[in-house]
Parts: sequence; structure tokens; C-alpha cells
Amino acid sequence: MRWDRPAGSVAGVVDNAQVAGAPPGPAPAAMRSRLLSRAARPVWLAAALTALALYEAAAALIAPWRAPTDADWTAAARAVRAEFRAGDLIVAAPAWADPILRVHLGDLIPAEVAGRLDDARFGRVWEVGQRGAHAPEAATGAVAFERRFGRLTVRRVERPAERVAYDFVARWPEARVSRIGGGRSVACATVGDRIQCPDFGYNYVRRQIVEVDTRLREALLAQPVGGATVVIEYPAVPLGRALVVATGLHDTWMRKAARGTVEMRVVIDGGQAQTLPTTDDDSGWARTRIDTAARAGQTVPVRFEITSPAPYARHFAFAAEARG
Repeated sequence: MRWDRPAGSVAGVVDNAQVAGAPPGPAPAAMRSRLLSRAARPVWLAAALTALALYEAAAALIAPWRAPTDADWTAAARAVRAEFRAGDLIVAAPAWADPILRVHLGDLIPAEVAGRLDDARFGRVWEVGQRGAHAPEAATGAVAFERRFGRLTVRRVERPAERVAYDFVARWPEARVSRIGGGRSVACATVGDRIQCPDFGYNYVRRQIVEVDTRLREALLAQPVGGATVVIEYPAVPLGRALVVATGLHDTWMRKAARGTVEMRVVIDGGQAQTLPTTDDDSGWARTRIDTAARAGQTVPVRFEITSPAPYARHFAFAAEARG
């Protein structure tokens, strides 16, 4: 045994292993390499943590210098207002800047625009962006205006807009609501801000700002009833080339409270029912486009049928538009 190294050292361990009968050749060197590598791991970990801390500190110091100032926002808002037209859409990029955007331009973003079904009806989109970010609402179209205001960039994108022939949410008072179950059909009546069905207090249809997939939407809230079908029928809908329907479950806490699913079927002019994709906690705000080009220009009844095998805490919401 060699006594020129401490027995507790890495080299000592390797040499002792060799004396104890470890195979000759490169094995002791490989073992020494592994042991040295293990010893170096804490050093590399400490270095990585130090680098991360330095990066975070630098980001915290630099971030205020990259943020837009109040003067930047004021100038950008003035530019948007100068050329804004009724029906334009204004968005922030990144999306987390939306609350600041509302401080400066919120009067030009009414509830029905903020809670829109989607962006297809808007031919002109104003994007107020920072740090090189772009909004998905402004991803398509031609850039008709672009100008920097300090650390903000204002762009206006223009593209063909889809014409809305009928907005089912806005026209909710025209709907006829009933509940079918147990071999009978029960009619529901308008009571204040909703169409209320008898027997169950939660069985109603009303226009409401809902939260679906962490976004606010203007929709019809229509909770399903166990063992029954909630029917919402519009007697006279002028069809365009497509019927667009968006569905989702309202309220993040209710989505956590249960796992039941909801089904919706759409019946156009008494034809064959079209079943939309099942709505569940993970569906988000799901859109379905139904081709009605063959019936464009006709005014027909449109019927929505809502069912659920487990309706507890299923705050079902939907919006629909007939588009030409």
C-alpha cells in the first residue's frame, strides 16, 4: 500500500481500490475521473446559481429603462385617436399591457369589442406594442400605419373584414327558450335581464360577461339541466356564408369544482343537427364554423340544444354570429 497520499483523498481511494483487487489497466483512471467529476458538481451548480442571480439582478436594473413612459403612452394614444374609426379594434402587445392601454384608450374599447367572439369582423386593427412584441389579432393583413413613440410602436393593420349578418348575443331578446325532459316541454319567460325557466333557479339564459380560458367574453350564459335539453331557438335569422359558434365554460373556480362535459347541437331550418365538439374544462374558447353558403340570403330559424350528463358547476357559455 502507498503511504505518500492521505487515505481519504481521491487518489488514495483509487490506489487502495487497486490494491484491493480492482482490475488492472484503465479502470483506476476511469474511476478517478468519475470521482473528480462528482466533486466538481457542487462547483458547477454554485456557478450556475450565481450566473442566474446576476442575470435576474441585471434584468431588474435594466427593465425600468426599457419600459414606456407616460409621455410615450400619451403620444401613442393621441396618434390612434387622430385616425380611429368606429368599428376599429385596439390591442396591446404583449397582452399583459392591456390594463395600461385601457387607461389611455379604454373609452374606444366598449364591452362588446373587449368581449368579442373573435377578430374576424374587424378590418382595421391598431396595435400598441413594446419590446418588439406583436399581438395575434394583428398577425394578418397589410401594415397601413407604423410609427414609434419613445419605447412604444403603433401599427395599424388592415385586411378584409367578415360582415356580421346576425349577432345572436346582441339579439338575445328574440330567442325562445324551453326545457325538454321527462316527456314534456316547458316554456321559459323573460324576467328582467334573463329568460328564466320554471322549477330551477339556475335554469336561465342571459347575456353576460364571462371568463373563459382567462379571457373575458361577452356571451350567453346557459347552464345545462340534468336529464333535460335546454333549447334556445331564434325564429328568423338572416344567413350569410357561415355560422360561427364559440363555446366554453365560465368561471375558473367552477371549472375546478367538477369535470362534467357539455354538448351543443345546432339545427338550421329544421335540418339535421350538427354536433359541436364536446366542451370540457380544458376546451378553452372553442370556435366552430358551419358552412351556410348554400343558404346565404335566406331567413330561417336556428336552434341551439344544450345537454350535459353531469351538469353540476357547468356554467356553459356560447356566442354565435351569422356571417356573410
